[in-house]
Amino acid sequence: MNRQNVCETQLAAKITPLPRVWSLTEEEIRHDIIQQCPECGGLLTSSRGFIVCTACGLVVSRAYVSPSYHMLKESEAHHSDSSVYVSLGNRLHIVDGMGSYIGFHRARFLRDARGHALSGMNQRRFHRLKTIYGTRARIGTNETQYRALRTLNRVSRLLMVSTQVRDRAAYLYKKILSEAHASVSNNNILLVAVCLLLAVREFGEDAPITLDEIADVFARCGHRVSVRAIVRQLLTLRSLTGRIPSARDPADYVPRIVSMLMKNSQVHEKTVSRGWDPSKYETLLRDQTLRLIRRIPSSKRGGRNPFIFAASAAYAADQLIAAEYSRRPILTQKLTSLATGVAEYSIRDHYGIIKRIVMSPIAASNDSSAHQL
Repeated sequence: MNRQNVCETQLAAKITPLPRVWSLTEEEIRHDIIQQCPECGGLLTSSRGFIVCTACGLVVSRAYVSPSYHMLKESEAHHSDSSVYVSLGNRLHIVDGMGSYIGFHRARFLRDARGHALSGMNQRRFHRLKTIYGTRARIGTNETQYRALRTLNRVSRLLMVSTQVRDRAAYLYKKILSEAHASVSNNNILLVAVCLLLAVREFGEDAPITLDEIADVFARCGHRVSVRAIVRQLLTLRSLTGRIPSARDPADYVPRIVSMLMKNSQVHEKTVSRGWDPSKYETLLRDQTLRLIRRIPSSKRGGRNPFIFAASAAYAADQLIAAEYSRRPILTQKLTSLATGVAEYSIRDHYGIIKRIVMSPIAASNDSSAHQL
């Protein structure tokens, strides 16, 4: 091979594009940003508000900012999703104006930044400005959105969800409302209910609220919102949001179920009479219930209500704890029904499935004694 051929070979090697090696960061794994393209099987990433394929460039769905609430030991302030969603002075859960506010909401005596009282002339001046910058001036043409967010605030207080869940629902509502068509967003109250359901499902066990409870609270506030309407609207928004929440894991309801049981006076009295330390028994009941739920796959549960299944698993866990420590069971089907609000026949039906799949013959033999208590 002459010198000219060698130079051409080296030049061709230099201009030949090298294959890209894609690596997943911890942030992408945690937030599940990278997936597979349904068209070519390539990797997906978030770019300019959309989920796109890195190989063929297909736009798969829209991208939504992940909630900034993380139960982590170290600070996550350096991540982009930990930043504030909106501008300073513009709150998520209400329709606001830009900038700062003059005094408090119903302040009659105004002070300056150092806490000194304003003069009489300045008091009248700033009170006039505060009146002009009132609710009607700030709302403008967004009265429908303002009333929907007020309903969200009231429902969030009744459900006793955290401010992070409320702000996440408000963010999803504003995001969907800005991108949805008129036919999708004609019922703002129903859209708020759907966004609250999406936010509750994102936070998992930190917001153990059921779909029936969301529909009931909206009905108590005077709005015609049913479970069927929420599900139907959620399916309509599937093309816009790019996802639909899956069936909830019964493990998300375990902390709430155990707390409801231990707060019941009859359960507490029977726990003490059986010689248990209430805090120790609560820990054993929670761990055993979670262990039972993890041993039963979703294919075995079918389409059963996850809240009812969690309550039945807590009843079954009490049977196993009693057999393990050679003590009498504390919970009965009637007592579990009274503490959790689940129908007794539903607990009996779900318990039969749990006993057939998971529980040992020893625990099954204690079932007859439990009915006699």
